[in-house]
Amino acid sequence: MPRLRVDPWDPEYGGSVEFEELAPASVDLDVETDRWEARVPQAVARLPRCAFVDGVRRIDLRLYAEEAELVAPALAGSWAVGSAWAAEPPTIDQVEVGRALVVGGGLRHPDLVARIGGQSLQYPCRSVSGRSPVDPIQGLQNQMREAEANLASRIFGSGEAELLILDGPLTYFSVAGPVVGLIKRQSRAYLPQERSGMLGTLAPGTRTPLFGIVGQQLSRYSWYVRIASGRPIDGVMTGIVRLEVSAESEVEEAVQLADLTAAILPRFASRIGRDPRAPQNLYPVGRLESVLRHRLGDPLLLRRSLEAAVWRESGPAA
Repeated sequence: MPRLRVDPWDPEYGGSVEFEELAPASVDLDVETDRWEARVPQAVARLPRCAFVDGVRRIDLRLYAEEAELVAPALAGSWAVGSAWAAEPPTIDQVEVGRALVVGGGLRHPDLVARIGGQSLQYPCRSVSGRSPVDPIQGLQNQMREAEANLASRIFGSGEAELLILDGPLTYFSVAGPVVGLIKRQSRAYLPQERSGMLGTLAPGTRTPLFGIVGQQLSRYSWYVRIASGRPIDGVMTGIVRLEVSAESEVEEAVQLADLTAAILPRFASRIGRDPRAPQNLYPVGRLESVLRHRLGDPLLLRRSLEAAVWRESGPAA
């Protein structure tokens, strides 16, 4: 009989493991070694100057766009991005807030303006071609990810960060160098069964060997790290994150980055009960997300202001 185990993430955020029905990825399992066993990195004498980049988004008002017989989903949404520098407490820097009116069905609409007191908040229109309810949401997500990539590019170009960690895959910003994508929700199984079993045996601060993800638009080197132990009732994937670097990097450089992340990330793991996605949601990222959500503004006030803007434009329905 199967055993029940707990996923400690708050259900509001979904699960830490949500495998999608995707075609198997093309994976080169022997990039680093053909001996598939846990790798134990050496301790680091000094914590590198490390920057974490992340963003948050929020739907402020769901809408429909209507033109003749065409009805398409739309939304007014906000996003914010910023960086958190490894310190205690983390130093939050370079926060940028943006807003957007995302309209599906390829429709265009004038920008929406929300008036709050003497302040006007502009929601520039962004058209997306799809007509499903998720298409405007993806449009808002893409805009946030583009802003994250621009911020990461500026930090990377400045040379300030010895290690730059992006929350999520390297879809929008991928270069050779100390730039690592951290994926905390596992939505795809990259390892075959005969090798994935070792994930449950990883101790905190250890990692899998590198494997290559090939045959896609972006080729990457990737690895799994356990950053914290779970409780006896938690699932085997509790505390495991996947990391990746661009395959433009040399294998030796990727191995060094893999060892570095395995050595230092456990000290940033959040605690169950203190963070809704603990332990995978690193505490600098959690602190950054809290600041960014605050910077989005009061959701109820924005909703009322946006409804007033739609009212001014259209007037009451006949």
